[in-house]
Amino acid sequence: MPLSTIEFDSTALGRKTNFNVFVPDGGKRHYPVLYVQHGLGDTFATFCDRTDIQQCVEGLELIVVMPDAGESWFCNDPRPDGLAWEDHLAIELVDHVDASFPTIATREGRGQAGFSMGGYGAMMFAMKHPARFSVVSVNAGSFAFGHELRPDRPERSAMMQAVAPPGGPSDLWVLAEKLATDGPSMAIRFDVGRSDHLLEINRRFHGRLEELDVAHQYEEVEGGHQWVYVNRQLPTTLRFAVENLADAR
Repeated sequence: MPLSTIEFDSTALGRKTNFNVFVPDGGKRHYPVLYVQHGLGDTFATFCDRTDIQQCVEGLELIVVMPDAGESWFCNDPRPDGLAWEDHLAIELVDHVDASFPTIATREGRGQAGFSMGGYGAMMFAMKHPARFSVVSVNAGSFAFGHELRPDRPERSAMMQAVAPPGGPSDLWVLAEKLATDGPSMAIRFDVGRSDHLLEINRRFHGRLEELDVAHQYEEVEGGHQWVYVNRQLPTTLRFAVENLADAR
């Protein structure tokens, strides 16, 4: 499946940004889309550089978009010189992709995936924008962001207070309660390595979803917070998306 790098002039960010995209070259007219979000310190190119994603998507009837999110934690930043990353990634970019590629431009045709910071962003986007996304599949999501401050990391806590304060609209625990109360059905899956420092927060989020009776798949696997784990889990992540998104047509 061919890879393209697209330069996008973002109104929400007020500058140019880039994303990578795989588009099937088969005979279908419309395909579902999976947005794959990168981790802290990574870029739109990291999944292509650090995993076998190009081989994994070969033959799939799925458009895969890998955007750039900087170190934003995927939230709109109201501070001076802050950027509207959520507006860009959850709304503007999606509309641009629908206008530029042969997508199934409905919630049933759109999914989110991601690793670490990108796992938080993917889960947050799916739960916060359920009218736009119907599937989310995450590897080692950093789910404490927006939910718990980090006394050991004052700079991270200060950023969280500014862009995603605990108990606020980007707190996954709050979003899960809202989804359980009045949200549409959503296909949710996440996994984490048993040696990962994020194991406990993933267990706690899994437990909260169980308490709320929010249907989801959760798995603990071998591995730590490393790209070898992400690469090993990629086929499962992609398969879950293909199985739960609308069929290409």
